[in-house]
Amino acid sequence: MKKNNVIIMTSVLAAGCLASTQAHAGNLFGIDVSDYQGAINWTSVASSGVKFAYAKATEGYDFSEQSHFKTNMTSGKAAGIQMGAYHFAHSGLDTPAQEASYFWNFAGAYIKADGKSIDPAIDFDVFSGHDGTSTYTAWFNQWAADVKSKTTAYMHPVLIATSCGGMCDMTTNCTLSEWVVEYNGQNLFTGHPWGDCDSCNYVDPGTDLGWTFWQVSSTGRIGGISGNVDFDAYNGSTVAELKSNEGVGGL
Repeated sequence: MKKNNVIIMTSVLAAGCLASTQAHAGNLFGIDVSDYQGAINWTSVASSGVKFAYAKATEGYDFSEQSHFKTNMTSGKAAGIQMGAYHFAHSGLDTPAQEASYFWNFAGAYIKADGKSIDPAIDFDVFSGHDGTSTYTAWFNQWAADVKSKTTAYMHPVLIATSCGGMCDMTTNCTLSEWVVEYNGQNLFTGHPWGDCDSCNYVDPGTDLGWTFWQVSSTGRIGGISGNVDFDAYNGSTVAELKSNEGVGGL
């Protein structure tokens, strides 16, 4: 690792989240990006130790597409990074089928069993209702089912939500994997997202277990990206494990 490829913001340093490929037996290091980051040098990102990344593809309500998504997906994969696509939901304004179809029509060609794609995700950050269903859990379960129906490749979609926010609107009937947004100051490699609102952990209520991804910080700095970027962790220590458990097609 070239030391000048990685810059860590003070808030991340306080959490001990050094983006290094040096020996650590805990979580895997990743990022998530959108058009906010602009053009990205994915070779530099990979050299900085990033093993996986999610790129925003679409958003509901106004049905908008990210101009950098396709380049992010192809360039990230070419750099050796496992890449996933995510959709930003407006569940109170659109049905699950509407948002699933819009997302897949734009992003589906980049979500395939190629050994480089990981499960698609949906961001639950707007609490305006659940059009076409009786609960938020039902809405997101249906979105996931609709997306899965678009391909024969195995997928297990992921829900992105804050620990004390969207996670508290879900029940244990939720079928999506869990991506918890929680800036709790714990170490990216050895920590976990749960500590507050553990009862909202729909995978394993009342515990710090069961999570798949964790957004650790929104103020990370890293080579290849100008400005801040979200730092994320995967609850596993190797790329092989990530591909086996979260790879499209079960790779």
